[in-house]
Amino acid sequence: MTYRKNLKKLLILIILLTSNDINSVELDGVINDAEWEDSKSIDVFYTVYPFSLNKPSLKTEARLISNEEGIFISFKNYQNIKKLRSIKSSRDILNESDTNVVVIDFGNNGVEAYEFALSSAGTQVDGTFTNGNDLNRDWDGDWSGLTTKGEDYWSSEFFIPWTVTTLPKNEGELRDIRIMFGRYIYEENIWISSIKSSYSRNKFLSRLSKVSVKNFSASKLSIFPYASSFNDSVMDSKTNRLGADIFWNTGTGRQINMTINPDFGQAESDDLVVNFSAQETFLSEKRAFFTENQSLFTIKDRDKFSVINTRRIGAAPDYDCSKFDDELACQASEKLYSDLDYAFRITEKRDDLDLGVFIAKESDETYSTGREFTAIRSRKNINNLTFGHVVTHVSNRLLNESSTVNAFDFDKIFTEKIRLTSTLLSSRTNESTGYGLKSSIRYRPNKDQSTNTTFRYFDKSLDLNDFGYLKDSDYFQLSSRSSKQQTNYGNDSSLNSSEVSVWWSISGDTNGNTNPVFINPQIEYFYKDGSKFNAFFTFKSSGKNTTITRKNPIYPFAKIKSSQSITLDYEGIISSSFEYDWRISFDKSPKYKTWGSNGYKKEFYKLGAKYSFDENLTFGINLIAKKEKEWLRWIEQNQLSSSDLGRREISFNLNWYRGLKHELRLKSQFIALKSKSPIGLSVNEQGYLSENGNGIDSFSIGQAALQLRYKYEFAPLSNIYLIYSKGGDVSLDNENNDFLNLFEDAWSNPANEAISIKIRLKY
Repeated sequence: MTYRKNLKKLLILIILLTSNDINSVELDGVINDAEWEDSKSIDVFYTVYPFSLNKPSLKTEARLISNEEGIFISFKNYQNIKKLRSIKSSRDILNESDTNVVVIDFGNNGVEAYEFALSSAGTQVDGTFTNGNDLNRDWDGDWSGLTTKGEDYWSSEFFIPWTVTTLPKNEGELRDIRIMFGRYIYEENIWISSIKSSYSRNKFLSRLSKVSVKNFSASKLSIFPYASSFNDSVMDSKTNRLGADIFWNTGTGRQINMTINPDFGQAESDDLVVNFSAQETFLSEKRAFFTENQSLFTIKDRDKFSVINTRRIGAAPDYDCSKFDDELACQASEKLYSDLDYAFRITEKRDDLDLGVFIAKESDETYSTGREFTAIRSRKNINNLTFGHVVTHVSNRLLNESSTVNAFDFDKIFTEKIRLTSTLLSSRTNESTGYGLKSSIRYRPNKDQSTNTTFRYFDKSLDLNDFGYLKDSDYFQLSSRSSKQQTNYGNDSSLNSSEVSVWWSISGDTNGNTNPVFINPQIEYFYKDGSKFNAFFTFKSSGKNTTITRKNPIYPFAKIKSSQSITLDYEGIISSSFEYDWRISFDKSPKYKTWGSNGYKKEFYKLGAKYSFDENLTFGINLIAKKEKEWLRWIEQNQLSSSDLGRREISFNLNWYRGLKHELRLKSQFIALKSKSPIGLSVNEQGYLSENGNGIDSFSIGQAALQLRYKYEFAPLSNIYLIYSKGGDVSLDNENNDFLNLFEDAWSNPANEAISIKIRLKY
């Protein structure tokens, strides 16, 4: 209680900002007492991972000071320097090294905040919090930091300018913000925090410590011109582009962003995906303009839906070549992406009200017309209640179609124990109207227990996919996860914590056809050396698979058998330089009596390793093998097949850094699949499977992708990229190809092989 009272007095009553004559801190990672003499020190911390709230064994001192430029923060982290973990990594990679973190809620409303982190190796990590504790690390902010190492400590210094975010307009002399200081101690595999809360808690942002600072306002105009050149030797495609992104923070609570002739060539490649399911694969956004200041528009539900998916903007154009006399010329001109005329976004903060408008227009082409995207967002916060509305509209002149989506979001934190979140959805596409609902209640009776129950309902006509993402329409689900954590392990124990949980789910389509009931008990052990062991047990009842038949109105489902599975997963630490992980899984279900079935079986094996030669050079590799008997695949209508599926995957990466300016990265992935011994199946109106005697071809698939990227950051957020990329994809009606040959064929027959150069400057 004494620590809590002292910390509360310290952080609430003091004014951490003084007058304008405070000199700026020299950002060098070295804590100079003269520079920090007007700051206040915070040295009371609690262990929040595992969530024991114990006093940590290692001392940490955090300091904060600010002036008209922004906020300066320092950490002095005491420990045996020989046990310090310091490995350079790409931006936004966390838990690779000892780390300091700061979370700041500039609006003092407990709704939105920003994360800033520095590893002991100098790697920057940043992200945005919305809705109390939802974290997204797609955002990269314009802030800076450096670290140094002493004899018995390491230190870090942050500079976070006021212009890193849109500050609400404030007329008074003082401004209230909320803040948290944290540290990850790799040696003990724990997170410590200046507050008695963690990222996973219901009221995390509202528990940040309130700090009164002098009210500074600043405006900033940032211009990011770019030049890029792209040459694909396989596609015989050459593109040279010039454009610019413009970001204007007015200093009055308003931020205006615009992009002109944007470049959508990605410096960060997507992972390979082989998807035979009815659901679209969701790909995260990697383009800088669409991640900056975008958090206000974020309304999503894990992997189920997202009201706005900016990857739709600039996607492949729609074509109707049959309308043109030169149909062949039209087909030859088809592209995999759309150019943009412009994109525009404005956001404004007014006390507890946030407003935003987003507009984007794709370019017209000879044989296609560009789509137009619009989104309008409002969000209101009253105490522990946040509610808002977003409306999106997409116009497609080529197809003479339009789509409008409305989403109403509601988030109420009743107490530290109970939180309710809901989203109501509606869509109108031409003459079709659909509705959806997601509602979740989270209950934490104490610090060690939690239950989260969620209901989802999306009717047949709900359609978000013109501007957003919806994994499944015609879908309902009731699910719940209950967990209990144990953290009171003694000093002699190798365990940090353990957790036992049970997850269950009932789902189906809106006609009442129910999928197998899913029950998943799980036990997890977290060790003090950073290792982790999980055991998953899955039990599925018999039921109806409502997705495999692609929503066929006559054959809406296929009846499937019950199954049981076990998955064991381990992440080990041999030394500070070498880590490895493995996973094995076995799944089994009884035979079908309606056809010559032998029973479903699946085996899955994964082995991964990562080795750090030194602070600057790291190599990682992952190997995956999968065998699946009686793998069901949809062909068409009520035609399915059962076959034996084999899969092999190899991925590896190499990261090399020279200082904090140079980065060389190699990323490669190879996937091979073989489907053999196929049997043609039909499903009747009752969902029963039977052999139909149709001949089904075996097939093999090989995919390969490689990206070699050199990045030089010659100034903050000013970079030069040199990128070589190559990708191949082969599909063969032959089960006799071995996996190695499929790797080689995919590599030897590239679908693309390109060299690109990109320069992006910040003014």
